[in-house]
Amino acid sequence: MPFNKHKDSIAITIPHFEMKKSADIFGGVSEPYIISIAIDEAGLSVPASNIHFNTFAFPNVKKLQQVKFGGVGRMIYGPQNPGKFVSYSILFMESDSDVRETGKNLEEIFASPAAKVVTNALAVANPTYAVVANVVAQLGILVGKMMKKNKDDELFRIEGTLLRDTNPPYYIGDSFESFNKFIACPVNVIPLVEDESNDRGIENERLLVYGNVPQTMMIEHVSS
Repeated sequence: MPFNKHKDSIAITIPHFEMKKSADIFGGVSEPYIISIAIDEAGLSVPASNIHFNTFAFPNVKKLQQVKFGGVGRMIYGPQNPGKFVSYSILFMESDSDVRETGKNLEEIFASPAAKVVTNALAVANPTYAVVANVVAQLGILVGKMMKKNKDDELFRIEGTLLRDTNPPYYIGDSFESFNKFIACPVNVIPLVEDESNDRGIENERLLVYGNVPQTMMIEHVSS
């Protein structure tokens, strides 16, 4: 069945990543973790912005080791229909603290006055994808800076914006690979075509395979 860009869902995933260079100052094993942030056009229809975020920790990763994930990989966004666009930022950090505190730290960052100032740009009527992409990028920068205060180091950052009205829509089926001296990582865009002959549809069936689905956080805007 053809992909219906107005109805069908997409998923943005990381199938694997490679630790090209040790992030440990002594050249030992690394303790990387990933923080992903995404905002889509569909989520802007509510009074507050819907920020999809997730964290994944990977202890004891050796130099040149490729960390592979089962199925379609680690979920960065979706599965859902983004609307006209979706922007994402993916940060690779090196942990120097208790990674169990990462989720709590993120909640505090997103609730901070600095984050609310950034997301307040979304309060305007019908913000463009350029505005949303800038908000996502600024949130990524803010998260990286705040996590550094916990003595964690930023290793790599990946950003992107997928548009509905491109050919193919959302660049479905593509894989975007980026790297620096520490990390090499592809990002896949997977189309999920709903099978109308199935009451649940393929989209719902795929949810059973994806594992960790990004959390959604509501960010209140700062009153002017």
